Amino acid sequence: MNATLSARLHVTVRLLMYARLLLLAMAVVLVPDEPFTSALLVPMGIVAVISLTVAQLPGRLLPLLARRPLTLAVDAAAAYLVLEPAGAFGPFFLFSVVTSALAGVLYEWRGLLFVCALQVMLYDWAARSIQSVGIQAVVALPVFYPVAGCVGVAVHRLLQQYAEAEEARRDAEVVAASAEERLRLSRDMHDSLAKTLHGVALSAAALPAWVRKSPARAEQEAENIASGLKIALAEARELIAGLRDGHQDRPLAEAVRRMTAEWAASTGIAVEVGVTDDVRLPPVRRAETLAILKEALTNIERHAAAETVRVTLTADDRGAELSVRDDGKGFACPPDMADLTAALARDGHYGVVGMAERARRVGGLLTLASSPGDGSILTVSLPEVNGVREAVR
Repeated sequence: MNATLSARLHVTVRLLMYARLLLLAMAVVLVPDEPFTSALLVPMGIVAVISLTVAQLPGRLLPLLARRPLTLAVDAAAAYLVLEPAGAFGPFFLFSVVTSALAGVLYEWRGLLFVCALQVMLYDWAARSIQSVGIQAVVALPVFYPVAGCVGVAVHRLLQQYAEAEEARRDAEVVAASAEERLRLSRDMHDSLAKTLHGVALSAAALPAWVRKSPARAEQEAENIASGLKIALAEARELIAGLRDGHQDRPLAEAVRRMTAEWAASTGIAVEVGVTDDVRLPPVRRAETLAILKEALTNIERHAAAETVRVTLTADDRGAELSVRDDGKGFACPPDMADLTAALARDGHYGVVGMAERARRVGGLLTLASSPGDGSILTVSLPEVNGVREAVR
């Protein structure tokens, strides 16, 4: 029995037990105005205790019930002890039908026939002392037991189909997540490592010509190649670390707090975090948001000379917004993001360019505001898609 089916069976068994308690209470209300004797009150108490116990502890009792159909014989006997003094044709009959429904849910056909046969036999014993009853009461009422059992079998099969569909969906999500991870890795390699290696390759190709023309320039190019290879090595290590990153499996708020705490511990820069625990993002948006946050923190470490960083992640009906603010030295930032990314790309700085591309891939928008001496504010806005509130769910 897989976990999904087991969880659904727990809920179904609990509902059946509460339904039986409700039917028992209704029978008490409908019974004629006669004093209840101990012969009726004691078995009613036993049935109520059994129902409440199973309803409150389905996780512990369900494995026992599922392995041993004979355990329902005790339940059927308790129902008989109520029907015997109360009357098999009275209002107490309906609550006894729940036992057959429970047998269908738990055992399907293998245990249902035994439980139904036992209940029909006990019903006949409870009705044997009643005189002048119609054929409907003798024949039609016991039919409710197998009918309820068949309904239980149908419910079990529906739950089983649902569990199989859930397993298939999870398998599909794993496959989709693996494909998305491969695409993400290829994009990361293209945005960082591939561009760095391409630059190194161009410099290496031109090195022989510079050796012949200008030894001094050749020496400078060789140093540039060595520096580029060091950068490529660092980027490769970052990619490998990203593959081992465990933040993707954590709740988003916890992932943000842990990532910023680890960064603060390694850099010595104080970080203030403001993120609510109910912020949720779909898997692709979540991955790109965490990648943008990681790149933003890396840029602050390398270039900002900041003492404090403020990271916030909020969500409302319009979508989600990530903000990273630092009190570093800042820089002259053009108001148009296209001009900024073009200028950074010309200088060989692809961090902001890559973050802007990540934001666009998930339908978001990245903006950056900065001025010399006033630090920088990076904002990623992720609006709702197709009118559906996607950020919080």
